[in-house]
Amino acid sequence: MAVAFNRDAIVTVARNIIQAIEPWYDWGRTSITRIDNRGEGPGRFFDLQWAGLNITIFIGRTPKREG
Repeated sequence: MAVAFNRDAIVTVARNIIQAIEPWYDWGRTSITRIDNRGEGPGRFFDLQWAGLNITIFIGRTPKREG
């Protein structure tokens, strides 16, 4: 049995699929802590979440390491 699709049905299905896979993102300012916990500094971040993949990038400066 063949199912007939009209243009409106195809567009509706396509919109629902696109809304379901639309990525979520965020960016802004944050403070960045050194890995050895000896200080923190200002920085920026970008966060992208899409289809189960989460990517966060931090860019900034921290105080110099002593010694």
